[in-house]
Amino acid sequence: MRTEYETIDPMLKVLQDGEYKPDPLADDQSIFIKTEKGLVAVLGCAHRGIINHLWRGRELTGMERVRAVIGGTHLMPASRDRIDKTIRELRRMEVQMVAASHCTGLRAACVLQHEFGDSFVFNNAGTCITL
Repeated sequence: MRTEYETIDPMLKVLQDGEYKPDPLADDQSIFIKTEKGLVAVLGCAHRGIINHLWRGRELTGMERVRAVIGGTHLMPASRDRIDKTIRELRRMEVQMVAASHCTGLRAACVLQHEFGDSFVFNNAGTCITL
């Protein structure tokens, strides 16, 4: 957790000692693939934040350039301010493709599509992406 604007959804809980408590999501996972054109991040749901995942992927792989972000971005509950900050950071990282799915939410997907144009894919089941 490195960004001040990406927070874990307080609605996500875990049963601990017979009581529901906020889930710290320490098991939130992504797959990072090193390619000649840059890092490809395949996100599960990015509950800890898409940018937090990308910073971690860049740190683990030593790759600065992010070719593509594919998967869940968990921006459905995000405020417009958080979405805007996320987009600014994606732009700063020079992300070339955003293929967002399920937990992105329609509102955030529309903003991402507007920002990234043809470099945005609404990634549904069965979508094929060539990298």
